Amino acid sequence: MNFQTLQTNDDCIEETVALGRLRADCPVCGGSNSFSATYLPATFQVIYNCFKADCDNKGASFVGLNKTTQLGSLFTVQDRRPAFKETKEFLPTDSFIEPEYSKEAISYLQRVQCYSMHKEKHIKVKYDLKLNRVVFLVEDCETPGKIVNAVGRTLYKRGLPKWYKYTDQPSEYIVGSGSTAVIVEDIPSACVVSTLDGFVGIALSGTSLSPTLERYLINKNFNKLLVCLDKDAALKSMSMCATLKHKVPGVSVLFPDIDIKNMDDDTLEDFLS
Repeated sequence: MNFQTLQTNDDCIEETVALGRLRADCPVCGGSNSFSATYLPATFQVIYNCFKADCDNKGASFVGLNKTTQLGSLFTVQDRRPAFKETKEFLPTDSFIEPEYSKEAISYLQRVQCYSMHKEKHIKVKYDLKLNRVVFLVEDCETPGKIVNAVGRTLYKRGLPKWYKYTDQPSEYIVGSGSTAVIVEDIPSACVVSTLDGFVGIALSGTSLSPTLERYLINKNFNKLLVCLDKDAALKSMSMCATLKHKVPGVSVLFPDIDIKNMDDDTLEDFLS
């Protein structure tokens, strides 16, 4: 901490408002580093005290609106949107081939209701020959068409990790179009949601709300946002809802009894309506 020498209490108070906290020589008794002051913006006060026993320089000073406004620290409205961080384009490795070369890959895509979307080119899917994974290519949510990551699902029965992110860049997977967004945990569930008219599926690829996704949701202006994570992630769902409810309209939480990617269209539509 830097200690300062200021001539009067008023000098100390003004410096404290600017810095938030001050340690200095006492302007009354001259005690070395014995003066401490703290600014309380909620009450527009500076409380101060000299630690020397024979000095009575202590008290509280109301600084008022003019002082704090002049110093520009109290009513400066900060941008609450998450900071933007530019992403790099992800280049698929040589081991990425078309999923049709693997019967296991095709079987998995059919099982999670994603094969038709792949065939109709609504989603970009590869097969990682080296790691034996079905790989979903992730586009930048703010730059459609720009691939920034890949998320692979192991095809080994006991393979770990079950889901693998190829880079540390954003891995949120967004698919579909409409005015209702549904946040789910995995990519196949997001794909299934997007098959309904007017619904956008958003996969966290985990259970955390990243700054990238938060910014996207704020800027997109969906009419309704449903958080539909697994029941074992109930606390995460409620926390996410609490984070977003003052920033995004129509936020609510749903707890599916069965995995969304295993629902048929009628069951899914009833669940989300």
